Amino acid sequence: MPNGTGLLGDSSSTSSAIIVPQPGNDDLYYIFTVDTSDQQYRMNVGFHYSIVDMSLNGGTGDIVSSQKNINLLPLTSEKLTAISNATGDGFWVLTQFEDTYYAYEITAAGLNLAPVTSIVGPTIELISTPITNVDVAAMRGYIKLNARGDKLVAAHFSNNTTAEFSGITNVLEARSLAYAQGGELYLYDFNNATGVVSNPQPLMTRADGASFYGVEFSGNGRYLYAEADYMLPSTTVIYEFLRGEILQYDLTAANIAASKAVVHTDMIAPFRGALQLGLDNRIYHSRINESFLSVINNPDDGGTASNYIYNDFALTNGAQAIYGLPIFVQSFLLNGDINAVDHCFGESQAFTFNTSAQVESILWDFGDINSSNNISMDLNPSHIFSAPGTYTVTANVETLVSSFTETIEITVFEPAIIDAVPMDIELCDEGFDTASFDLSIIESQVSSSLNQSVSIHETDEEARLNINSISTNLPYQNISSPQTLYVRVSNTNCYDITSFNINVKNCPVKVFNVLTPDDDGINDTFIVSGLRDVYDKHKIFIFTRYGMKIWEGDNNTSSWDGTSNRGLVHKKGKRLPTGTYFYIIEFNEPGLKPIAGYVYLN
Repeated sequence: MPNGTGLLGDSSSTSSAIIVPQPGNDDLYYIFTVDTSDQQYRMNVGFHYSIVDMSLNGGTGDIVSSQKNINLLPLTSEKLTAISNATGDGFWVLTQFEDTYYAYEITAAGLNLAPVTSIVGPTIELISTPITNVDVAAMRGYIKLNARGDKLVAAHFSNNTTAEFSGITNVLEARSLAYAQGGELYLYDFNNATGVVSNPQPLMTRADGASFYGVEFSGNGRYLYAEADYMLPSTTVIYEFLRGEILQYDLTAANIAASKAVVHTDMIAPFRGALQLGLDNRIYHSRINESFLSVINNPDDGGTASNYIYNDFALTNGAQAIYGLPIFVQSFLLNGDINAVDHCFGESQAFTFNTSAQVESILWDFGDINSSNNISMDLNPSHIFSAPGTYTVTANVETLVSSFTETIEITVFEPAIIDAVPMDIELCDEGFDTASFDLSIIESQVSSSLNQSVSIHETDEEARLNINSISTNLPYQNISSPQTLYVRVSNTNCYDITSFNINVKNCPVKVFNVLTPDDDGINDTFIVSGLRDVYDKHKIFIFTRYGMKIWEGDNNTSSWDGTSNRGLVHKKGKRLPTGTYFYIIEFNEPGLKPIAGYVYLN
């Protein structure tokens, strides 16, 4: 950004900066910065904010010139964190100095410049000594709010007093005392409605001998993690490193301090570094000069099942970790996803919630004010919306030690309308139990809407998948009898399925009683329509007027062509004389009697 340089933070600060959106304005963002000084801490310029307006600089954003590096506190520690407020329409931004927490609220009206102050222990004195890089040690270490916004943890790297440095002039000795005598790890209650910090609970103190820097809460809110360094003063180096530990505290325990578990320890120096929860629900540990981040892979699990792995996540080629990691509004890290889809009116929609948190309850509001079942406490409810439209569905999720809200927009589409179930079609058998069906009549029966399409399919699955539709431009020949065909009626988003049957029946035969076998293609054989391949067990007998059988055939023989294949009077295969002959047709089907008549051979 053209005006984006010169912000009064410092790359050496534990939490150099945090970005918080302006509620109700998608273009405005606050950048809060805390300064530091490794020379003399009192030389730093304190706590500031600047405002970014994303509508500036052609839509790529810039710092508002009149809202750059606005001072809030002349001095503060290197600590900074933020959380959503209780009503969800704003944020609290917290920093700490000595024995006081300062909570600034941001709402749609902007930043309230009058902080809520809470005086709570321990007092972390900004010591006074002329020796450089000594007073800064006590100002280091993270503060973090849990995602629910009711717990605050503070890591103080050291807690020295000015009196301890009285008479010390040796730089190495002074720095060794500042770095290696232990710090404080405290847990507090936070009221995200009022901004008040209260109820300080010491988890570890200076007497325990550890210095604290990185802290973080697990995604499910149950566990607190802290990074602890154990060091001894030295006369040859700043400190003698003994070991580092990753500590876990169970926030559901009756005695939280006593629930401490060491989930990892090693003696690889340096150990000090940030702990930061990621959107993948893993906690990342930064260790200086490494080309990897170490990872707590399962922070929602107790003890060593949390699975800390040293140098588990590779950084971009050529990159190296320092002490810190970026910090975020902590409530942004507690998340989940509502699983549901846009669907058609009349369908029951199932809702599930996907989150790494240990869910205790969910209050669902389907945004369907006209429904008598708009609210549900089921973890995995179903809902039928009262009308087509777009609905905002809200899930208020309560975990064991946290709460958060997620929403999703669901569109309920206009359904496809079937005007009427199509009528079954029955045709006469054209042979082999088949017939040629005109299916073009079906569309007008099932849908009169110009905004809907109609297709016909041989199976229900094909209809639902909308594949292999039957062409209605040509007669359709059935593949079984009876056969069910499936009709898909569709609009832009929805479809419905109905069905009808087509059936082939045996119809009465029609006898053409004139035979003129002159090879002109007309009546060259004895034609009985609807007989061959329909009554496939039939037999035909041809007789002279004197009752002599002169021809016999069935479904497997050619039709009678005026020649004889039976009897002694006429030569087989020779054309019979002109005259009247008589036929008998036996169907050999249950319930059907033979028929008889005459045929004139010319």
